[in-house]
Amino acid sequence: MHAAFPRAAAALALSFASMAWSRDAAVAPALSARQQALMSTVAGSAAHPRILQVRLDELHPTQPAIGYDQVYYKLGRYAAEEKHIADIAKPRKFADLCEANGQGDVLPNTANVAGATLAAPPASYRCKAAVGSRPDDMKTVVIGPRGLVYLTDGHHTFSAFREADGGRNQQLQVWVKVSDNFSALDDAAFWTRMRAENKVWLKNGRNQAITPQQLPPAIGLASLGDDPYRSLVYFTRGIGYEPPEHATEFLEFYWADWLRRMPALDLARVDMRDPAAYANAILLAAQAMVALRPGDSVRGGKSARELGALREVNREAFDELIGDKGKLRHAIAYKKSLAQ
Repeated sequence: MHAAFPRAAAALALSFASMAWSRDAAVAPALSARQQALMSTVAGSAAHPRILQVRLDELHPTQPAIGYDQVYYKLGRYAAEEKHIADIAKPRKFADLCEANGQGDVLPNTANVAGATLAAPPASYRCKAAVGSRPDDMKTVVIGPRGLVYLTDGHHTFSAFREADGGRNQQLQVWVKVSDNFSALDDAAFWTRMRAENKVWLKNGRNQAITPQQLPPAIGLASLGDDPYRSLVYFTRGIGYEPPEHATEFLEFYWADWLRRMPALDLARVDMRDPAAYANAILLAAQAMVALRPGDSVRGGKSARELGALREVNREAFDELIGDKGKLRHAIAYKKSLAQ
């Protein structure tokens, strides 16, 4: 009996282990063929980029907020062009799609068809180059655990695509660059690696810290929060700063955090639907940027030089921005249309 007891105990332990394995297997869903294919994707490099086709609804954000007004500008311009699309040789939304796919610009008069959507373009739609020909223009992703695709660049562009055409582009297929494949890591190790390589921004639109588990599940305005200072930085691009050739990840958020701390730029006190008030805020932000010395610290240990501060305000670019056909007018017009 004494010899039999250990064998019985071992059998019982094995039975419990088998039950536990079965329970865990039932909890963790089996990986789909798509997930397995993504997990086997080889990451590329700057010299030899690896491109991958994904649907917009497969993309997981690595930041909790975007600047809504930046997306509103895109949507406003798309909507304005749609009203006389036959007269627009190169519709902006199709030009943006060509660029995001690394194909340069859209060919003239190949996509100016009324009612055409990004997900269902005209049969004549053509770009200047083949997919991936201009990889520097493409957005980047990281493959994470279970083959999830994490977008590390392009949240505004792809959110605009998703919202365009009345929100009918959720399954639009786009081409992206795979910078890393961390799918072999568990969740904890994955987020540790993402933090270490500065590939995730864990502050919401009010500059409050969040955890990776609090990141939104999808891109688009319905999921991502709004950071008005991120929009402010977008509109100062080329006016108060210009991203350097090898820009740091999340460069615009460093500027946004810095501007947020300026009493003169308390956007809660600014009527962001008034073109003159908004333009004044943009000018103040640009003036603050160019007033910095190259070695001055901005945020996160980044200097003004590293974040691309210009030496003087580009007044010509500012005038174009706030003009009747400028980006700011499109953004405000679209924002006002949402309340109608």
